[in-house]
Amino acid sequence: MRAVSRFKEIYEETKLPVLKYISSKCLKITDIEELFQETYLQVGEALDKGAAPREPEAFVIGIAKHCLSHHYTAVQRLKARISLSGGSSGEPVDIPDSTDIEELTADKVLFDEVFREITALPSDVQRMFYLHYFLELSLEETASLMGVSESRVRQRLYQAVRRLRRKYRGR
Repeated sequence: MRAVSRFKEIYEETKLPVLKYISSKCLKITDIEELFQETYLQVGEALDKGAAPREPEAFVIGIAKHCLSHHYTAVQRLKARISLSGGSSGEPVDIPDSTDIEELTADKVLFDEVFREITALPSDVQRMFYLHYFLELSLEETASLMGVSESRVRQRLYQAVRRLRRKYRGR
Protein backbone atom coordinates (compact mmCIF):
# COMPACT_ATOMS: atom_id res chain seq x y z
CA MET A 1 0.00 0.00 0.00
CA ARG A 2 3.01 2.27 0.56
CA ALA A 3 3.74 2.40 -3.20
CA VAL A 4 0.16 3.50 -3.92
CA SER A 5 0.29 6.38 -1.45
CA ARG A 6 3.76 7.38 -2.73
CA PHE A 7 2.42 7.32 -6.29
CA LYS A 8 -0.48 9.60 -5.35
CA GLU A 9 1.92 11.94 -3.58
CA ILE A 10 4.29 12.09 -6.56
CA TYR A 11 1.41 12.48 -9.02
CA GLU A 12 -0.10 15.43 -7.14
CA GLU A 13 3.31 17.08 -6.77
CA THR A 14 4.37 16.66 -10.40
CA LYS A 15 1.30 16.50 -12.64
CA LEU A 16 1.25 20.15 -13.72
CA PRO A 17 4.98 20.55 -14.45
CA VAL A 18 5.00 17.22 -16.28
CA LEU A 19 1.92 18.12 -18.32
CA LYS A 20 3.56 21.43 -19.25
CA TYR A 21 6.77 19.64 -20.21
CA ILE A 22 5.01 17.03 -22.35
CA SER A 23 2.78 19.69 -23.96
CA SER A 24 5.80 21.74 -24.96
CA LYS A 25 7.60 18.77 -26.53
CA CYS A 26 4.84 16.87 -28.37
CA LEU A 27 4.67 17.04 -32.13
CA LYS A 28 0.88 16.61 -32.13
CA ILE A 29 -1.49 17.84 -29.47
CA THR A 30 -3.47 14.61 -29.63
CA ASP A 31 -0.38 12.80 -28.29
CA ILE A 32 -0.28 14.80 -25.06
CA GLU A 33 -2.85 12.81 -23.09
CA GLU A 34 -1.46 9.46 -24.24
CA LEU A 35 2.10 10.39 -23.31
CA PHE A 36 0.99 11.84 -19.98
CA GLN A 37 -0.77 8.58 -19.12
CA GLU A 38 2.15 6.45 -20.33
CA THR A 39 4.54 8.51 -18.21
CA TYR A 40 2.57 7.91 -15.03
CA LEU A 41 2.04 4.26 -15.89
CA GLN A 42 5.82 3.88 -15.98
CA VAL A 43 6.18 5.88 -12.77
CA GLY A 44 3.82 3.43 -11.07
CA GLU A 45 5.76 0.46 -12.41
CA ALA A 46 9.05 1.96 -11.21
CA LEU A 47 7.63 2.56 -7.74
CA ASP A 48 6.31 -1.01 -7.64
CA LYS A 49 9.86 -2.20 -8.40
CA GLY A 50 11.19 -0.22 -5.44
CA ALA A 51 12.27 3.09 -6.96
CA ALA A 52 12.55 5.82 -4.31
CA PRO A 53 13.17 9.12 -6.09
CA ARG A 54 14.63 11.95 -4.03
CA GLU A 55 13.62 14.53 -6.63
CA PRO A 56 10.14 13.45 -7.83
CA GLU A 57 9.79 16.11 -10.53
CA ALA A 58 13.18 15.29 -12.10
CA PHE A 59 12.37 11.58 -11.83
CA VAL A 60 9.00 11.89 -13.58
CA ILE A 61 10.29 14.29 -16.25
CA GLY A 62 13.09 11.81 -16.96
CA ILE A 63 10.46 9.15 -17.56
CA ALA A 64 8.46 11.60 -19.70
CA LYS A 65 11.59 12.24 -21.82
CA HIS A 66 11.96 8.51 -22.33
CA CYS A 67 8.28 8.18 -23.28
CA LEU A 68 8.58 11.05 -25.76
CA SER A 69 11.71 9.64 -27.41
CA HIS A 70 10.16 6.20 -27.57
CA HIS A 71 6.94 7.59 -29.04
CA TYR A 72 8.63 9.66 -31.71
CA THR A 73 11.23 7.86 -33.74
CA ALA A 74 13.54 9.96 -35.89
CA VAL A 75 11.51 9.11 -38.98
CA GLN A 76 8.25 10.14 -37.31
CA ARG A 77 9.79 13.47 -36.37
CA LEU A 78 10.72 14.15 -39.96
CA LYS A 79 7.37 13.02 -41.32
CA ALA A 80 5.19 14.51 -38.59
CA ARG A 81 1.98 15.81 -40.05
CA ILE A 82 -0.82 17.34 -38.10
CA SER A 83 -3.91 15.34 -38.96
CA LEU A 84 -5.96 15.28 -35.86
CA SER A 85 -9.57 14.29 -35.68
CA GLY A 86 -11.65 15.67 -32.90
CA GLY A 87 -13.71 12.68 -31.98
CA SER A 88 -15.67 11.88 -28.88
CA SER A 89 -14.62 9.36 -26.29
CA GLY A 90 -17.52 7.09 -27.14
CA GLU A 91 -18.97 7.58 -23.67
CA PRO A 92 -22.77 7.81 -23.51
CA VAL A 93 -24.03 11.30 -22.83
CA ASP A 94 -27.16 12.07 -20.85
CA ILE A 95 -28.99 14.85 -22.69
CA PRO A 96 -31.89 16.52 -20.86
CA ASP A 97 -35.27 16.60 -22.65
CA SER A 98 -35.16 20.41 -22.80
CA THR A 99 -32.02 20.38 -24.97
CA ASP A 100 -32.30 21.73 -28.51
CA ILE A 101 -30.70 18.87 -30.44
CA GLU A 102 -30.33 20.93 -33.62
CA GLU A 103 -28.44 23.64 -31.75
CA LEU A 104 -26.31 21.04 -29.97
CA THR A 105 -25.49 19.38 -33.30
CA ALA A 106 -24.63 22.71 -34.91
CA ASP A 107 -22.32 23.53 -31.96
CA LYS A 108 -20.59 20.15 -32.29
CA VAL A 109 -20.13 20.61 -36.04
CA LEU A 110 -18.70 24.09 -35.51
CA PHE A 111 -16.43 22.83 -32.74
CA ASP A 112 -15.14 20.03 -34.98
CA GLU A 113 -14.49 22.50 -37.81
CA VAL A 114 -12.60 24.91 -35.57
CA PHE A 115 -10.64 22.01 -34.04
CA ARG A 116 -9.62 20.86 -37.55
CA GLU A 117 -8.51 24.40 -38.38
CA ILE A 118 -6.39 24.59 -35.23
CA THR A 119 -4.85 21.20 -35.86
CA ALA A 120 -3.96 22.20 -39.41
CA LEU A 121 -1.76 24.99 -38.03
CA PRO A 122 1.99 24.41 -37.67
CA SER A 123 2.80 22.21 -34.69
CA ASP A 124 4.45 25.02 -32.74
CA VAL A 125 1.29 27.14 -32.99
CA GLN A 126 -0.83 24.15 -31.92
CA ARG A 127 1.34 23.71 -28.83
CA MET A 128 1.04 27.44 -28.11
CA PHE A 129 -2.76 27.11 -28.32
CA TYR A 130 -2.75 24.13 -26.02
CA LEU A 131 -0.45 25.68 -23.42
CA HIS A 132 -2.10 29.10 -23.43
CA TYR A 133 -5.79 28.32 -23.92
CA PHE A 134 -6.22 24.78 -22.56
CA LEU A 135 -3.67 24.80 -19.73
CA GLU A 136 -4.29 28.53 -19.19
CA LEU A 137 -0.61 29.43 -18.99
CA SER A 138 0.37 33.04 -19.41
CA LEU A 139 2.03 34.17 -22.62
CA GLU A 140 5.28 34.47 -20.68
CA GLU A 141 5.03 30.89 -19.34
CA THR A 142 4.10 29.58 -22.78
CA ALA A 143 7.07 31.37 -24.36
CA SER A 144 9.41 30.03 -21.72
CA LEU A 145 8.27 26.43 -22.23
CA MET A 146 8.45 26.79 -26.01
CA GLY A 147 11.88 28.42 -25.90
CA VAL A 148 10.75 31.47 -27.87
CA SER A 149 10.07 35.11 -27.09
CA GLU A 150 6.80 36.22 -25.56
CA SER A 151 6.23 38.53 -28.54
CA ARG A 152 6.55 35.55 -30.91
CA VAL A 153 3.90 33.63 -28.98
CA ARG A 154 1.64 36.67 -28.90
CA GLN A 155 2.10 37.29 -32.64
CA ARG A 156 1.52 33.65 -33.68
CA LEU A 157 -1.58 33.26 -31.50
CA TYR A 158 -2.97 36.62 -32.61
CA GLN A 159 -2.58 35.70 -36.28
CA ALA A 160 -4.21 32.31 -35.79
CA VAL A 161 -7.12 33.66 -33.74
CA ARG A 162 -7.69 36.49 -36.21
CA ARG A 163 -7.83 33.96 -39.06
CA LEU A 164 -10.30 31.79 -37.13
CA ARG A 165 -12.49 34.78 -36.25
CA ARG A 166 -12.65 35.89 -39.88
CA LYS A 167 -13.53 32.42 -41.07
CA TYR A 168 -16.16 31.70 -38.41
CA ARG A 169 -17.59 35.18 -37.82
CA GLY A 170 -21.34 34.97 -37.36
CA ARG A 171 -21.37 31.22 -36.70
